[in-house]
Amino acid sequence: MDQKCDPGTVPQSTGKMVWQTARHERIHTRRPYRIDAPDKYSSDDDLVNLEVLDEETIIHQLKKRYADLQIYTYVGDILIALNPFQNLSIYSPQFSKLYHGVKRSTNPPHIFASADAAYQGMVTSSKDQCIIISGESGAGKTESAHLIVQHLTFLGKANNRALREKILQVNPLVEAFGNACTAINDNSSRFGKYLEMMFTPTGAVMGAKISEYLLEKSRVIKQAVGEKNFHIFYYIYAGLYHQKKLFEYKLPEEKPPRYIDNDTGRVMCDIISKESYGTQFEAIQHCFRIIGFSDEEVHSVYRILAGILNIGNIEFAAISSQHQTDKSEVPNAEALDSAASLLSIGSEELQEALTSHCVVTRGETIIRTNTVDKAADVRDAMSKALYGRLFSWIVNRINTLLQPDKNICNAHRGMNVGILDIFGFENFTRNSFEQLCINIANEQIQFYFNQHIFALEQISDLLVQVGSEYQNEGIDAPIIEYEDNRPLLDMFLQKPMGLLSLLDEESRFPQATDLTLVDKFEDNLRCKYFWRPKGVELCFGIQHYAGKVQYDAYGFLEKNRDTLPPDIVVVLRTSENRLLQQLFSSPLTKTGLMIMNTADYVLEVNCQLADKSFTKPLDKDPTSDFK
Repeated sequence: MDQKCDPGTVPQSTGKMVWQTARHERIHTRRPYRIDAPDKYSSDDDLVNLEVLDEETIIHQLKKRYADLQIYTYVGDILIALNPFQNLSIYSPQFSKLYHGVKRSTNPPHIFASADAAYQGMVTSSKDQCIIISGESGAGKTESAHLIVQHLTFLGKANNRALREKILQVNPLVEAFGNACTAINDNSSRFGKYLEMMFTPTGAVMGAKISEYLLEKSRVIKQAVGEKNFHIFYYIYAGLYHQKKLFEYKLPEEKPPRYIDNDTGRVMCDIISKESYGTQFEAIQHCFRIIGFSDEEVHSVYRILAGILNIGNIEFAAISSQHQTDKSEVPNAEALDSAASLLSIGSEELQEALTSHCVVTRGETIIRTNTVDKAADVRDAMSKALYGRLFSWIVNRINTLLQPDKNICNAHRGMNVGILDIFGFENFTRNSFEQLCINIANEQIQFYFNQHIFALEQISDLLVQVGSEYQNEGIDAPIIEYEDNRPLLDMFLQKPMGLLSLLDEESRFPQATDLTLVDKFEDNLRCKYFWRPKGVELCFGIQHYAGKVQYDAYGFLEKNRDTLPPDIVVVLRTSENRLLQQLFSSPLTKTGLMIMNTADYVLEVNCQLADKSFTKPLDKDPTSDFK
């Protein structure tokens, strides 16, 4: 599958579904997982075999099986997985052998069986396969993705053992940079991941490729109460502390940097005393080494991460004078100098880019100062851009190091098994722009699920025909009814009056505010899925497939714009750090391939205009080459 996969648009190939469910009360039992019992497979293992299949019956069966620690249950092609909140000894090599090329009815339901079905379908039918993992936040989707990769790697054993080891290290590495602790999940995915495992026609694994979506960059600069920044910041802090290298990376030993500080006052204590942080740092170093990152690359990654933490500590103060009252400065240059040193850029140039910006009018360059608030916004935008592009570069580098051998590719046409693992549906006490994006992506997956299970055209036609014959014979065979969320998706995605189009339109108006945005939603989204609570100006509600969610629109416009001033790009390109130069010289796609589209070209032109020595007007329309 060479086509890109949007979180809501899965490639047209044979699909398998894993429906992940969380149970927040913990049930403990002494009964072991069935493996050697004569009745390895019973009718209860597949709920389709039940005479009555409704919500009440399904829940009753799942509860009964969960009490016996049977966490996996089939519903036709779907595997329902209940999070046991404990380690189970059912994922050993012994179990991998059990679920290798056998009929599904041979063994009890298992995540390995779903992986094996996709693998066997790929090999026997020569068709690409995809496995979609869906469910609420905290349901265990990330762990299920790990297990699927583990089993596919076992099934696709090749002579290249090093390649297999590399593939197994991919998930832990990207999750250290893309996962974080939230209010309900200590290891929540804050990005969408589509992993393609590539196989030869004989079924030997020969490579892998990742696509990443919707990284929650705003988490870098601010986290909700009870939540944390991305894991990697704590891992690296603990690792450098125990290696006695904090001073080398300009990181304090007592007060934590602002970007990872919280109200508990225990951040530094946890970093120093928590064994898990140090262990995870060693694991990440192992991942880098096994996948093939060079020592120089890893060192540059650590310096950029430490640079981001120092950027967050830069503070601004207003300068009042007879002629100007909106100018800002950096009263304490320690954090500024530390950040500049780590990023290998000039301290004065960085301060100038943070506290002022260039405007070019008719060939004349005008330097305008930033207010304190504007300077702080530029600082945070710089931090988000640094982290976002670093994350994309890591994905890019992994894809380069794990791409199939060219000799193999030329000799055979490969096949793929894709695994879609994204954040689950979220409904917190306060839901912001990030939750809206996450829940829209889940709506798209739910729509795909409906289409795959219920509404494929050929199946619908068959049901109509069979239903008509049954009716003629007097047999009660009603057509299956289901909740179609297509109208809700239309409200989000249709142009020009869908919610996302209205958001983009309002983001283009300089005088627009979050309040005018909500007003625009209320004026144009006149349907049963949208409502506006009375007495709360900046809130609106959406009736999702999974339930009602109320969103706080504060900060929506700024987060959607996600603007990075060209002045900052110009300064970062002067870095003596080769990795940092690369991050801001070449745009990165979601799979890491470097392209130059119209928007990127315009940004490039603006960066040239921001250069203080660039004073000549453009001789043509910067987008004309793409028209």
